[in-house]
Amino acid sequence: MEKRRRRIITVTSGKGGVGKSSIVSNLAYMLSSMNERTFILDADLALGNIDIMFGMIPKYNMKDLINGGRRIEEIVMEGPCGIKIIPATSGVCEFANLSAEEKNILFASLQALPEYDFLIVDTSAGISSNVISFNAMSEDIFVVVTPDPSSITDSYAVIKVLEKKTGRKDFNIVVNMVKDEEEALEIFKKLINVSDRFLDVYLSYFGCIPLDVNINQAIKRQRLWVEHFPETVATKALSQICSRLVS
Repeated sequence: MEKRRRRIITVTSGKGGVGKSSIVSNLAYMLSSMNERTFILDADLALGNIDIMFGMIPKYNMKDLINGGRRIEEIVMEGPCGIKIIPATSGVCEFANLSAEEKNILFASLQALPEYDFLIVDTSAGISSNVISFNAMSEDIFVVVTPDPSSITDSYAVIKVLEKKTGRKDFNIVVNMVKDEEEALEIFKKLINVSDRFLDVYLSYFGCIPLDVNINQAIKRQRLWVEHFPETVATKALSQICSRLVS
């Protein structure tokens, strides 16, 4: 039997509040429901919230792995549909920027994970050294942007820094919280226009997720919107992104 290829993708953003963690959680559920063995790494190490998205309370977290001598399999939680979740810490400021030794411990532990098809890395927002390191190790980088002008500006800044620090040239853009795809393509065009002028990168439009009241309802209930609102417009939009990802 042919061994399936591991694929590491990072989901990042220039600013907080763009729905990145919500997209990661629901995308992972969709992948798992398609029999894709999926891990989520909550890489917002100091202010993690992936466990909250699933309504789960971790027994151990990243601090126990890096400073407490726990093995990675001891801190992994199993979520719905077989998703495996590697929880971060919350309110541990020293984890906002890991030392080189701490990064080595974490990255070596990730190498020891059991077989998977997708490892989705949910980074913190911005351009910290952690964000740069996690994006450098991934196969594909996804940048989440919204219609907020500051989100567009900060997304460009993230792409600029990642190109400079990691040498990466290819970036996938997901536009969230839009009225429709026409608005999403307008936002993507703005990013393209400025990046073509000042950067040597290639931006790929990967899809959009429309504004949907069901998303906020699900988040407040600590539920996944793709599971509880399967017919909503946001779920159908994310399904298209998911299908493109596995094709």
